Amino acid sequence: MKLITLLSASILTLSAQAQQKKDSVPPVKQLKEVNVTATAPVITMQGGTMVMNVSKSATAAGATAWEVLQKAPGVIADNTDNLQLNGKSVTVYIDGRPSRLAGEDLKTFLNSTPAGSIDKLELMSNPSTKYDAQGAAIINIKMLKSKDFGTNGTLNLSAGFGRYPRTSEGFTLNHRSNSKVNFYGSYDHLYARQFTHTTSDRLFPDAYTLEDSDYARDNRHSHNLKAGADVDFSKNTAAGILLKGSFSNRGRWAENNTALNAGGDSTFFQLADGRQSIVNPSLNVYFKTGSEKKKNELSINADYFSYSKDWDDAFNARYLDAVKLPIGEAAYIRNNSISDIRLYSLSADYTQTFAFAKLEAGLKTTFTKTDNDMIWENKVGDDWQNDAGKTNHFIYRENVNAAYAGLSKTIKQFTFNTVLRAEHTYASGNSLTIAQKFRRDYVQLFPSASISYAKDAMNQFSLSYRKSINRFGYEIVNPFITYKNAYTYMQGNPDIRPVLNHAVDLTWSHKYQLFTTLGFTRSKDNLSMVFRQDPETRILVSSFDNQASFNVAYANIVFTKQVFKKLRTTWTLTGLYMDVNTMLDGLEYKKKNFGAMLNTQNALTLPAGMTAELGGAIQTPFTFGYASLKTVGYIDFGLRKNVLKGKGSLKLAVNDILNTRQNRFEVKYGTINNLSKMNTDTRVVNLTFNYRFGNSNVKQNKTRKSKIEAEAGRTNTQTM
Repeated sequence: MKLITLLSASILTLSAQAQQKKDSVPPVKQLKEVNVTATAPVITMQGGTMVMNVSKSATAAGATAWEVLQKAPGVIADNTDNLQLNGKSVTVYIDGRPSRLAGEDLKTFLNSTPAGSIDKLELMSNPSTKYDAQGAAIINIKMLKSKDFGTNGTLNLSAGFGRYPRTSEGFTLNHRSNSKVNFYGSYDHLYARQFTHTTSDRLFPDAYTLEDSDYARDNRHSHNLKAGADVDFSKNTAAGILLKGSFSNRGRWAENNTALNAGGDSTFFQLADGRQSIVNPSLNVYFKTGSEKKKNELSINADYFSYSKDWDDAFNARYLDAVKLPIGEAAYIRNNSISDIRLYSLSADYTQTFAFAKLEAGLKTTFTKTDNDMIWENKVGDDWQNDAGKTNHFIYRENVNAAYAGLSKTIKQFTFNTVLRAEHTYASGNSLTIAQKFRRDYVQLFPSASISYAKDAMNQFSLSYRKSINRFGYEIVNPFITYKNAYTYMQGNPDIRPVLNHAVDLTWSHKYQLFTTLGFTRSKDNLSMVFRQDPETRILVSSFDNQASFNVAYANIVFTKQVFKKLRTTWTLTGLYMDVNTMLDGLEYKKKNFGAMLNTQNALTLPAGMTAELGGAIQTPFTFGYASLKTVGYIDFGLRKNVLKGKGSLKLAVNDILNTRQNRFEVKYGTINNLSKMNTDTRVVNLTFNYRFGNSNVKQNKTRKSKIEAEAGRTNTQTM
C-alpha cells in the first residue's frame, strides 16, 4: 500500500503541474495504436500484442535487458529464474528469432545485453500461428536498427552505480550504397559488478534448524556483435546473410555460512572462487522470392547455432564449533566442466492468396546435439581424486521435423484463421559415466484457430485457441549433480516429459485506450522444480518433475490515456488464478491461489525538450509449483533531455528508489519448511548518452526470422 500511495501522490502532483499549462495544438491520433501525442506511450497494444517501447523509456536507461524484462506488465521470474507471462511459460525471441536460451543461461545473456540497444518488447500471451509450437507465450525483443540510406548509425554510452559500478558502450552502423544492397552491423560491450545475497532458514520436523547465508560477487564482461548484408535481386527476390556472436566472461567470489541448530552449535563455512566463459556464434542465410501477380511468396532459411561454455569453481570448506574454532580438516573441492551445444536447421515457408482464402504452409527440420562433461574432484592429501558421485558425461541428441498448413479468410467484419501443425520428435540421451540411456520417438499435432470481429473503429474483439508444447531444457534431463554447498545440491531428471498446453484467449479493444484480455490455460505434465530432503544428512536436493494437472485463469486490463495534453499515463492490472493437482513421492499435493500485479508508467512532457517519467509496480504473493513468491514492489524515476538539435539525448534513471525489489520464496510441503530471501543490486542510478549520426532518409534493412531459433527456450546448462 505504501508503494501505491507514493505512486498515486506523485502522479497527481505531475498532473496538477501539467494542467497549469495548456497547449494550443490538439493531440494527434493514430487509429492502429494507442493515442500518440507529444508524450509517446511506453506501453501500447498492436493486434493483440502488448508492446513496451523500451527506447522511449527514461527509466530503462543504463539497465540490462533482464532488468527491463522483469518490469514488463504480466511478467514474473519464478524461483528458478524462468520467465512467465500471465502465468504461462515463456520463449524469448530476439528480432523475431528464438534466443535458444532458458533459465540461468538466458538470464546471463540478458544481463549481458544493455537495454540501450533495445527498441521494444513484444509480449504475446497467445502467439499467432506463424510461430513454432514450442512455448506457451512469447516475448520478442526487437533491437535498435538503423533505417536510413547512405552511411549512418547510433552511439550509446552509459555509466551507473548501485553498490558497485556498471558501464556499457555500443554502436550500430548501416550502409546502403544503392537501392539493392545493404550492409549493417552493431557492437555492444557491458561491464557490471554485481552482488547477490541469499539467506535461507530451514526448519526440520525434529525442531533442528539450519540458517544459511550466501554472499556472491560477480564481475562480468560481455561483448555482442552482429554483421549482415541484404541483396535485392529484383522487386520480389532477395537474399541475405547474418552473423551474430556473444562472448562473455565472468569471475565470481562467494562466501557461505551455514549455522546448524537454533543455538548455533556448529557452523559450516565455505569460500568459493570461480570463472566462466561463454562463446555463442550463430549464422543465418536466407532466400526469398515471390510474385505479386500470382500472389505467392516462398522463403527458405538455413541456420547454424553454437553455444560453448566452460567453467571452473574451487571450494574451500570446513566446520566450526560454537566458538568458531575449526572442527577437523578443511575440505577442498573443485569443478572443471564444459558444455557444448550445436543446432542445425533448414526451413521453407510458402504463402498463396486465392480468391476464397489465403494459404500458409511450411516444412522445417532441426538437429541438435549437446555434450556436457562435468568433472568434480576432492583433494586427498596432495592429490586430487575424482568424485564419482558428482562427475558425469552426458550426451543428448534430438531431431524435430515439422510441417504445417493453414487458411485465413476475411468476411465483412470477421477474420478467420486456422492452422494445423504436425511435429515428429526423436530424442536420445546417454550418460557415459553411469551407463544410463533413454530414447523417445513420438508424433504430435498442434492445432490453432482464431476469430476476430471488428464491430466498429472503436471496438474490436478476438477469440483464439492454441495448443503448444514446452520441451524441457537440455540440461534438465542430465542426471548430473551440481554442488552448491554441503547442504544444498541440484540434480537433473532423465524421466521428465514435455509439457502440453491448451490455451484460450478472449480480447477486447475499446477506443484505443482500454485493452482487456481474459484467458485460460490447461497444462498436462507441467514442469516444476521439486525439492527432496534427506532426513539423515539434511541435504536439500532440488530437481525437476512433471505435475499431473496445472490450470491458469487470468485477466489483463490495460488503460492508457493522455491527461491534460502533457501527461501520458498507463496502468496495467493482471490477475491470476492457479490450480495445481498432482502427486509427489507418494504424497498428494493440491494448491489453489490467486495473485495480482499492478504496473504503471507515467511520462510528463516538460519545457526545453525534457521528459520526466515515474513508474512502478506491486505484486501480491504467487505460488509456482511448490514454491511461493512473497509480495514485492518497486518505484522508478527518470529524466530525459534532447540535445544536439535532437540528434542526441541524455537520460538519468533512478531504479528501485526505495530498494524494495527483493525476492522472498517459501517452500513448505511434506517435511520441507524453507524460507529464502534474495537481495541483489536493484537500486541503481544510471546516466546514458545516445547520439544518431549520418543520413536520415528512411530505408530499413530487412528483419529475418531464423527458423533454428525455435529451440531458444531450451539451452540452459546449470552452473554455480
